Amino acid sequence: MAVIFGIGVGLFVLGLIWGFSLLLCIVLSRASGGIKFGGIGIVILAVIITVILVLFPKEPLEPQPAEVKVTDQTFISRVIMHTVLGLFTLISLICMFLYHWMEPILAKPIKTKRL
Repeated sequence: MAVIFGIGVGLFVLGLIWGFSLLLCIVLSRASGGIKFGGIGIVILAVIITVILVLFPKEPLEPQPAEVKVTDQTFISRVIMHTVLGLFTLISLICMFLYHWMEPILAKPIKTKRL
């Protein structure tokens, strides 16, 4: 049985199905005409796929005994560190875009001599 962070692959598949169906529902709600109500059909289709996947599982519910594997104990801390660094990099790029690149450069007034 394939497990990611202690969660089966089927749960990720259901999450993707519901994520895409809700995204399409939101996108179609802004449309005009008859396609506006297509979101209801997409949600009903997602419910049907969910019921089928829940009622007919591919593998038994009892997990097979797993072998002992050597794992990297610092993996979680490295992932957290990279996530925080990436987040701050993204925030700094957005701030640089807003406060440096988007700052207007105004023309200086011409000094004229009055006669």
